[in-house]
Amino acid sequence: MSGPLEGVKILELTAVVLGPFACQMLADMGAEVIKVEPPHGDSNRSLGASHTKGMAALYLTCNRNKRSLVLDLKQEAGRNAALELAKNVDVVIHNNRPQTMTKLGLAYEDIKSVNPGVIYCGSYGYGKEGPYGAKGALDDSIQAVSGIAMLQEMVLGEPRYLPTVVADKTTAMAVVFAVTSALYHREKTGVGQEIEVPMFETMVYY
Repeated sequence: MSGPLEGVKILELTAVVLGPFACQMLADMGAEVIKVEPPHGDSNRSLGASHTKGMAALYLTCNRNKRSLVLDLKQEAGRNAALELAKNVDVVIHNNRPQTMTKLGLAYEDIKSVNPGVIYCGSYGYGKEGPYGAKGALDDSIQAVSGIAMLQEMVLGEPRYLPTVVADKTTAMAVVFAVTSALYHREKTGVGQEIEVPMFETMVYY
């Protein structure tokens, strides 16, 4: 049985957990996901337990049902190849800082110039218009600044991180919600859009 997102094509420019986990859920729903990795691969390929080099358990739990492609986006040829791919997809998802995507020439306006109806979703640490918009973030730092770690003090007597990447996973589910909503909006109106799903704001809301 085909999934509800059969026929939807997604270009994934993500790494670690947040972006890959979101794109895996979309792939599980039937979307065709093309995951672009740098020449050294997603860092999660070598993080944690592994029976096969480059296929660590955490990587495998975030990247099923995808196609994989190696591109060096810092090189002109890699950027041009990414833009060619972007011409024929419905959604582009990244989890780099917005400033990084602008520097690479792969910001929303760059992608929109070759695919006007694209849905472009960026998910990173902090909203780009806020005072921390240029800062990077990891799951533990977001657990701290959003108050998740502090809540543990109520039961343990001291702040503690939750023993799972709760900020990555929760934000990933918000990405799926946002992207599927944008797909429905485009189905009705024909209009694409840029979406921002920052970890900090998502976890404070959560």
